[in-house]
Amino acid sequence: MLRRLPLVGFLLTAWDSLDQQAVAYRASLSPAEHAVQVKRIREILLVAAILLALGYSFGDRPFFEELFGPALTQHPRLHKLHELLSFTYWSVAKILGYGLLPALHLWLRRERLQDFGLSLRHAEQVDARIRLPWARMYLLLFAGILPLVLLASFTKAFQQNYPFYQQSGRSVLDFVVWEIEYLSTFFAVEFFFRGYLLFGLRRYLGSLSLFVSMVPYCLIHVLKPAPEAIGSIFAGLLLGTLALCTGSLWSGVLLHVSVALSMDVLASWQSGRLPHW
Repeated sequence: MLRRLPLVGFLLTAWDSLDQQAVAYRASLSPAEHAVQVKRIREILLVAAILLALGYSFGDRPFFEELFGPALTQHPRLHKLHELLSFTYWSVAKILGYGLLPALHLWLRRERLQDFGLSLRHAEQVDARIRLPWARMYLLLFAGILPLVLLASFTKAFQQNYPFYQQSGRSVLDFVVWEIEYLSTFFAVEFFFRGYLLFGLRRYLGSLSLFVSMVPYCLIHVLKPAPEAIGSIFAGLLLGTLALCTGSLWSGVLLHVSVALSMDVLASWQSGRLPHW
């Protein structure tokens, strides 16, 4: 019954294909090669857990406030930039913990970053039945989401929540600096969950890699409103499947960046906080 629904049918077909590839791959391994792969998976999951714990404990704005807040209040010039500096710290921590440190781990392991979703070319190993062009999928998904974002921009709740940096409308510089910092985090997030974790596990675990990467992706959303937290479960599975079917995480990166920028611009425009150029 579920397979008759176009999207669900495609997802189930994709997951079956990924599982078949994983079974064939595991069957081709010798006992020694199995042990190497199991060790590799343990290492990736351990590093991921450590980075997530460090990011939660030391990479967010409350830690910045605890560490630097009192000093900033004593300097009038810096105090004006207090909120922006806290978001700068938050952004750098995300780029470091979700992007640079996982990439460093892969480099130390002498693994190619292109094999973790960063290639612009479509992966030839993807089953022809589920192979998708990443650029076209990005355009189709963004075209479908943009009208919903536009409708949401007329609501007070939307206008009050975006942009996260409440003083982004103070000047063009504030707005541009904020957007560069904010949008950069989406590349790091996509690389961590859909690159480092998903592509790192998919060859051995098949579709199970989608669910492994989805769980921590959901957990970083649990403090957000319930619809967003619950929606992150399905978004994680959908974006992950899309990444594996295109052989690239770029459709997810561009989708996240485009939607986030649209939300900030539309919310600022509707509330009259868009800076004058």
